[in-house]
Amino acid sequence: MPSSKDDLNQAPIAQTFHRYLIPAIAGMLIKCVFIFIDTLFIGRLVGSDALGAVSLVIPYFSVFTAIAMMFGIGGATWMSIEMGKRNLEKGQDIFSQTLTLSLFVFTLLSAVCWFTLDAILVTMGAEGPIYDLSREYMVYLLPFLTCYSLVWVLSSFIRNDRNPKLAMIAMVSGALVNIIFDTVFIWWLDMGVGGAALATGLSQCVMIAILLSHFFSNKARHTLVLRLARMSRETCLKVCQIGTPSFFIELALTITIVVFNVVLLNYYGEDYLIAYSLSLNLGVFALFILLGISQACQPLISYNHGAGSSQRVQQSLHLAVKYGVLTGLILATLALLFSTQMVQWFIVDDSQLINLSSDAVRWYFLAAPIMAINIIISTYFQALAKPRQSSVLSLLRGLVFVLTALFILPSIWGSAAIWWSFVFAETMTVGFSIYYFNRLKHEGY
Repeated sequence: MPSSKDDLNQAPIAQTFHRYLIPAIAGMLIKCVFIFIDTLFIGRLVGSDALGAVSLVIPYFSVFTAIAMMFGIGGATWMSIEMGKRNLEKGQDIFSQTLTLSLFVFTLLSAVCWFTLDAILVTMGAEGPIYDLSREYMVYLLPFLTCYSLVWVLSSFIRNDRNPKLAMIAMVSGALVNIIFDTVFIWWLDMGVGGAALATGLSQCVMIAILLSHFFSNKARHTLVLRLARMSRETCLKVCQIGTPSFFIELALTITIVVFNVVLLNYYGEDYLIAYSLSLNLGVFALFILLGISQACQPLISYNHGAGSSQRVQQSLHLAVKYGVLTGLILATLALLFSTQMVQWFIVDDSQLINLSSDAVRWYFLAAPIMAINIIISTYFQALAKPRQSSVLSLLRGLVFVLTALFILPSIWGSAAIWWSFVFAETMTVGFSIYYFNRLKHEGY
């Protein structure tokens, strides 16, 4: 059993929140740094065409991530609620079945992707050098996508099993290994985007090995045991139901990226595709930090909801919103001041592309303070096992409003308005976030 100082419904809420916040933010920052350096290696050593190629294959990552987050966050949230009720055996069973389901689904999905790779790349509009580079990247990466997905699943459960530091250590170690392998494969061996993909894949194997050490630890506060279990239809459906908002976040992002890629490549040109790719790669700094804050509050909200401590649930939420909005304001300010310098780390000797990319990055980061509110309130509903409201918010901000803006704003204000889509989507969604939150408060939450 956990010691009292580790009990999620006994220790002071601010202390407990910070115990989860610091590893979550640190881990996400390191992950951002690794994505940044990975992009830097590709942009500087392979070329701007390679950046466009990586942008085209982001949807593959997104599909695997969407399902992994649905399984991991859905299962871990339900597990935390049950453990808050002191149903420890039920919590273990949820973990075991979710792990079995994950292994089966991701192995099958990897095989499907392998046999449909060429057809999907052509459908997304890839041709010439971008097609060749995209295909090379995926050929090296596909064997590791099951491992990549299991990292998300295991991290979610281990974090909720009162071991957020190990999740952080795994992420930090994976990032460092990725940088080392980038240096070896891209710089020394001149393997191009294939080397970048191989570095990413091997780093996931390192992360899995570190995460698995959780189940061989002798620390008494860890309650989960590593074992597979026969899947029951009811358990799998409920895990997916609770995790649906996380799935929709990534699914919406995937669809949006595909649509943006097709529209930009066919109607605006490769420069716009490259600018969009850079805005995504730099924008993950904002997105991942805000996701780190939401990850910190989710176990506290779920556990205390299960334990019937509504006051601690509200305290956790208020702390997360405060940190999220403040972080978003800082990031937006930095982007306004330094977006051009950030872009010049990746692109040299092309002033037109630098200006275009700077504009895209600036507008993405301006959405960060509002994005924080939407992400954290969506996480709040999911942590309470109320996936319907969370799913609606995820689809509105990630799909409906952003694509509406993509097709309407440029027709009125010109091509520069493409980048306004990010701010438009978050601003429209925040009204729904506040409405749903106030409605839930009136119901007694």
